[in-house]
Amino acid sequence: MAKLPKESPVVLIMAGGKGERFWPRSRTNSPKQLQKVYSNKTLLRETIDRALTITSLDRIYIGTNANLKTEILKKDPKFPSTNFILEPEGKNTAPIIALSALYFQKKFGNPNLIVLSADAFIDPIKEFTKTIEQALYETENGMVLLGVKPNRPEVGYGYISTGKPTDVGYTVKAFFEKPDFKTALKYIKKKNFYWNPGIFLFRTETILSELERHAPHILGPLKNGFPFKSFGDLKTAFQMLPSEAIDTAIMEKSNRIRMVEATFNWDDVGSWMSLERILPGDKEKNHHQGKEVLYHKASGNISSVQKELIAFLGVQNLIVVEEPDVLLVTSREGVGDIKAMLSTMRKNKVLQKYLD
Repeated sequence: MAKLPKESPVVLIMAGGKGERFWPRSRTNSPKQLQKVYSNKTLLRETIDRALTITSLDRIYIGTNANLKTEILKKDPKFPSTNFILEPEGKNTAPIIALSALYFQKKFGNPNLIVLSADAFIDPIKEFTKTIEQALYETENGMVLLGVKPNRPEVGYGYISTGKPTDVGYTVKAFFEKPDFKTALKYIKKKNFYWNPGIFLFRTETILSELERHAPHILGPLKNGFPFKSFGDLKTAFQMLPSEAIDTAIMEKSNRIRMVEATFNWDDVGSWMSLERILPGDKEKNHHQGKEVLYHKASGNISSVQKELIAFLGVQNLIVVEEPDVLLVTSREGVGDIKAMLSTMRKNKVLQKYLD
């Protein structure tokens, strides 16, 4: 087994998303990663605290845009204001990871880089820490991602199939994009299929080498201009880049991928529906976040409200979310149309203010 690296890893937290499926709590200027969704901490703060179990604060960086940097520092003024990797525009994960790798190579040499998303539920933290420490062994052999053993046929996640065992993990045979329900049922019956939670670990030199090989169209414009003399120069370079995920740009093409099985519970906090898997529920499968709640002949409801009391009478499968200026009431079936509804709201000048 390879030796565990002595130096602390660098952590990049991806926090640039819009979080539209968590409207009305998630808004343009204060998206879900800056909101308290399942605890008394914001999703971003939960992720920072998680990262602090594997490295020091000075080696934790946040990847986001300039507007959100300001909002992040308002909510978390003790976070180092210099520890941001700012992207001029959101272009999925590959461009910002490439930019970050160039920055970390220049600043730290060849550190281990761990990429986390700011919108995950992970419990318990000690198992997260243990899994990451195990996965760091594998970065000497290539790029590493974590895999979560499925406990349900989930159509919203990507899947990984593994091959032969390695020191602490497995080789990766293939990646599979979001399946339909019938296919997902087949996947969860296979012992070597895992969810892909989007947690990556690699040496900086390794990811830059693989970007050079498999995605020169992404690395090239950034490498040619690095270090950028101005944010305007970086903006010009970003305009040349495609919007592409690190999964399709690198992971699905490389033969240097390993997977380590996660020993923690994980969930993508992607929409209000995810609260039924995170919040405790009653015997009628009602899930509530707030003060008092009363259910009478009601089942399958999800609520996140500020009122002293919310009462559900004779209703099923509703989702109710209260903010000071907005009340959202939707069915479980309807919640999938939130993005379409917001698109309609953008066209209405009266309603636009409720998006920001």
